[in-house]
Amino acid sequence: MNPSILHFSRWGNVFKALFFAGFAALAFLFAVLLHREADAPPQRVALPDIDLPAPAPHRDPLAPVKIPFLVVAGCVCLFYAGRHGMRAIARQVAVRIVDGQLHFHRSYTSVPPVLPIADVAEALFDRADRLPGEGDRAARLGARLRHGLYLRYRTQGAEGELRLVDNDFDGGTEQLRRFAAHLEAWRQSAARTAYRD
Repeated sequence: MNPSILHFSRWGNVFKALFFAGFAALAFLFAVLLHREADAPPQRVALPDIDLPAPAPHRDPLAPVKIPFLVVAGCVCLFYAGRHGMRAIARQVAVRIVDGQLHFHRSYTSVPPVLPIADVAEALFDRADRLPGEGDRAARLGARLRHGLYLRYRTQGAEGELRLVDNDFDGGTEQLRRFAAHLEAWRQSAARTAYRD
């Protein structure tokens, strides 16, 4: 496989799409159950000789927040399910190194579509739980089993960071390791050029 190209993995992204879709379904299910519980009339207790009044409703101080929170969480999970589903169906190039620049797929919204390698301040390949930065929560769930490439960059006066995780790409850990080595060679070449200038 070409070490300068990372292709989206079909099965890795299908699994992630199903994972997020499952969490979205659970969030919406719990929101519906909470809504039904809130609308249900209080139950009267009927005994043979005594007619007891319905118990006073129990006020939950978090009730106004629970349903909106679950709906928002479900929508966020649907967004990630859609993004990974699109990556699985398209099977396009995720990241490519061309002429000293990193070209990212449009689904990477937090990073510029074209990033000069000279702007990459730090590139670390390691086990995902040992990499710095925030990263997404899903990537941290199985972080000890995954490897990742952490990029810290500075472009147009703004700093940013990006994590690339091996199960997103065809070839997994080995392809991501080759890509990281190729990127590092480009970074050293750019540093030597800058030093000469």
